[in-house]
Amino acid sequence: MKKLSFENIDDLAIGCAIMGSGGGGDVELPLMMAKMEMERSGPVHLINFSELKPDDVIMPIGFMGAPSAEVEKLHSGKEFEIMLDYVEKTLKKKVTVLMPFEIGGGNGILPIAEAAKLGLPVLDADTMGRAFPEAQMSSCNMLGACASPGFITDCLGNTTVIYAANSQVLEKIGRQVVVAMGSVASFGFFPLNPIEAEKCTFHKSLSKAIAIGKVVRESREGGNDPINALLTLCKGVKIGSGKITDIDRAISRGFLYGAVSMQNKTEKLELEFQNEYLLAKRDGKIVATTPDIIMLLEQQTGSPINSQQLQYGLKVHLVALPAPPLWTTSAGLQLVGPRHFGYETDYHPISNLKHAHHPAGNFS
Repeated sequence: MKKLSFENIDDLAIGCAIMGSGGGGDVELPLMMAKMEMERSGPVHLINFSELKPDDVIMPIGFMGAPSAEVEKLHSGKEFEIMLDYVEKTLKKKVTVLMPFEIGGGNGILPIAEAAKLGLPVLDADTMGRAFPEAQMSSCNMLGACASPGFITDCLGNTTVIYAANSQVLEKIGRQVVVAMGSVASFGFFPLNPIEAEKCTFHKSLSKAIAIGKVVRESREGGNDPINALLTLCKGVKIGSGKITDIDRAISRGFLYGAVSMQNKTEKLELEFQNEYLLAKRDGKIVATTPDIIMLLEQQTGSPINSQQLQYGLKVHLVALPAPPLWTTSAGLQLVGPRHFGYETDYHPISNLKHAHHPAGNFS
C-alpha cells in the first residue's frame, strides 16, 4: 500500500496529461479537487491487486463527453457520490475500491479526489492504458468483462442506469444521455470483482503516470530538457516542431472534433482529433496514428497541450509514445486503430519513423 503525497499528485497530473494524447479532460480542476480533499480528509492509499479482498467491488469512473464542454460546465463535486449511491442500490453491494476508467487527462486524477472524500483506496490500474474517446475502447471490453450496468450522473444529480447488450451499445446509449445532459457527465462502467480487475485491466498505470510526471518535473527543476527525458523514459519519438497556425474545432455528437496545423521554416505538421489526437501528418504524409500516444508539448516547458487548450501562435513539439501492446494486436487495432475512426489507412507504428532511436531528432 502506498500513500499518495501532494508531490505524487503533481507528478500524476503531468503524466496523465501526457498519456491523455490530447483528451481525457483538463487536469487542473481535478488536481485542485484532489488536493483539497486530501487536505480535508488525509492521504489516499494506492493499492495493488494483492491487497484486494475477495468481496471487493471495484468501480472504474471518469467524466464522459466533450473536453471543451467540461471547461464551460464545471463539476458540482457531488456527481460521483450520487452515482455511487445508485451503483450500490443497483448492485446491492458497497463499492469498496475506485480506479480511473482511463489514465489519460483529468480522468486519471478524479478517482483520487473521490477516494479522499469517501475514504476509499484507489487501485493502481485503468482500463485503457492511455485515453480514448469511446467507452468500448477498454481492456475490459477486449478481455471479456461485462460493462453493464452502466451509470451516468450530471452536475444536477440527474442519473441514468443503463443495461446494454454489450459495451458498444452502452457507449451509443450513454453518449446520447451525456449529450442530453449538456455534453459532459460523470460515469461508471464495468463494475469489477478482484478476479475480473486483475485479468481485464492495465496494471500499475497510475505508477507509470507518476514516473512520467516525475522525470518531466525533475528535468525542469534541474534545468535539463524535459522533452528528451520524457522520450528517453518512454522510448518515444519527436516528429517535429512548429508554431500553431490554424485550428478547426467543433463539438458534435458529444465529442470535440477538429484539426490543428503547425508550421516551421521547412515543414508543415498536421494533427486530427476526436477528443484525443488520432493522426499526425508531416508535409501531407501520415507519420503517426492511433493507438500510439500522439501529443503536443509546449517547447519551453514541456507542458502537455490537450485538444481544448490549442491556441494560435503556440510553439510546440509534436511527439509520439508507443501504444500499450494490447492495442497493437489485430483485435486491438480493430477497436482503436485508424480505420475505426474513418481514416483510410492502416496503423503507422512510430518504430517505423527514421532515426526513431534518437528521441530528440526532428526526422526532417
